Amino acid sequence: MIVISSTVPNIEAILVKSFQKYAPAGSFCTVDSPEAEQATTAASWFPDLEKLRQLPELGLIHSIAAGVEHLNLNEIRADQSVCRVLDPHHQKGMLDYLLWGVLYFQRYFDCMIQQQKQQLWKQYRQSYSHHIQIGIMGLGHMGGYVSERFADMGYQVSGWSNSPKDINQVKSYVGQEQLSEFLAQSQILINLLPLTEENTGILSAELFQRLPEQAALIHVGRGQHLIEQDLLNALDSSQLRGAIVDVFEQEPLAAEHPFWQHEKIVVTPHVASHAPMSVVVEQILENDRRLNLGLDLCHQVDVNKGY
Repeated sequence: MIVISSTVPNIEAILVKSFQKYAPAGSFCTVDSPEAEQATTAASWFPDLEKLRQLPELGLIHSIAAGVEHLNLNEIRADQSVCRVLDPHHQKGMLDYLLWGVLYFQRYFDCMIQQQKQQLWKQYRQSYSHHIQIGIMGLGHMGGYVSERFADMGYQVSGWSNSPKDINQVKSYVGQEQLSEFLAQSQILINLLPLTEENTGILSAELFQRLPEQAALIHVGRGQHLIEQDLLNALDSSQLRGAIVDVFEQEPLAAEHPFWQHEKIVVTPHVASHAPMSVVVEQILENDRRLNLGLDLCHQVDVNKGY
């Protein structure tokens, strides 16, 4: 039995409709249903962990996305496993978004949008993929995929992670001791890190200062990675050329937030990529089946690492 748990009302409604469409009848319930007492797996997005802790048979907390920071891993029972959803459609969607972002800066569309407002006709020399140095923070399931695809397109690609990675045509940098070297050659910095205690606030003034002058940021990690005022300062001082930001510490972004009106920032509403709901339901059902048969789970999270 799958129990659906989300403290975000519209997400709970989406999950209920998705399980109704893609799951067998009687295989799921909501956390307040009497059937929840028999639930073995929770399909979760910002779940009510207090209610989940009271379910005696619950052995798996399953994120409906690739991220798990919304689960508050420190509060999950020691006897419960945690899994997430990973999917090729999700990877391809992220690549499409990031390719748009890279081209936005590579072909000077950011400059031309401002020129249109000024009725200014100014052409820029065309820049090709092999001219562009892309730095990707985070080389896991998502970052490893997009880094290899960008390298295949002819971009100069490097990646930074906690452990060495062997990715064709991608230079790997590891740990804090190699972070400065990685940043120094990242003309377009893409953040795809998972959120951990160690990297909260990593996109800061100190980091921006280590990038090449007029570097650009594409931020699709987690809102808590970014110190928002530091980004504004870096843009206003022209340390950074521009930023595309898809994730925010508070969502939805408040109407009075300065990002909305800043000419060097593109705001997108947390849409970089999502796995299809059919895949989400399928993976959760499969892991519940595996849990009840005592089999290894798919896409299990190391609770100590946070990913």
